[in-house]
Amino acid sequence: MKFAIINDMHIGPVESGHYKGVQRKLVSESGRLVEEFVDRMNAQERPEFVVNLGDSIEDVNSRDIDIQSFKKSIALLSGLKMPVYSMVGNHDVKTLTQEEVAKILGIEQMYYSFDRGAYHFVVLSFEMTGNHRDGDINAKLPAKQLEWLKKNLSKTSKSTIVFSHYGLADDDMKDNFWFENAPHLGHLANKLEIREILEESGKVKAVISAHQHWNRMFVHNGIPYFTVTSLVENFNNDGVPSEAHTIVILEDNKISLDVKGNDPAKYEFTFVL
Repeated sequence: MKFAIINDMHIGPVESGHYKGVQRKLVSESGRLVEEFVDRMNAQERPEFVVNLGDSIEDVNSRDIDIQSFKKSIALLSGLKMPVYSMVGNHDVKTLTQEEVAKILGIEQMYYSFDRGAYHFVVLSFEMTGNHRDGDINAKLPAKQLEWLKKNLSKTSKSTIVFSHYGLADDDMKDNFWFENAPHLGHLANKLEIREILEESGKVKAVISAHQHWNRMFVHNGIPYFTVTSLVENFNNDGVPSEAHTIVILEDNKISLDVKGNDPAKYEFTFVL
């Protein structure tokens, strides 16, 4: 089975995306890059489906503009000739609620699951706690979703792949442009509790995340945790976007990730049987 991932598209006003005095997210390139991704998927890769790992927009503290950006992201991805499964990122819910995002996307809620072939796929969401203005914020899976996750995994007999916008691995964020000085902002606050649920199920074969804007792989208790970089990351601060998307190949006994673009990476993991 082959599927594709796009993430951290950061659709928004072209002047946005600055951090530490650098336009680290090349928002002006996002529309073109999504269009090229759609063309490549349709004409060359032809994956079975596409997963959008969140941060579809670059929020600008304006509900009206953020809604426009969301609608643009949906319109850009609508050209794909295969199903698209979208999830929410932190920038998507700065001015909008999860319920509002779900309504825009035309789905019931922002955490859900689906089956494809021999595999079960779980899409996680999160809730934000704290105050954005003070920077004292955390993301976590609330109790209701933790219970849903346990029940969802208990009901499937299939090997399972989990998608989470925020990281779940133990990564100290050293040398990460965004999170080195605030590593807690790169992960779900209750990641250890979540990982325990995944491990106890005996069914989860891999976890794939976004958000951190770089490529990583960690293995915890037999489960690989992959992080893939942003579509528009100005990764060398030279005005050249990563142009990233990821092709995932799932076989009975292993998973392979190929991060395409200007900041490429390849990972392969043989499942513990």
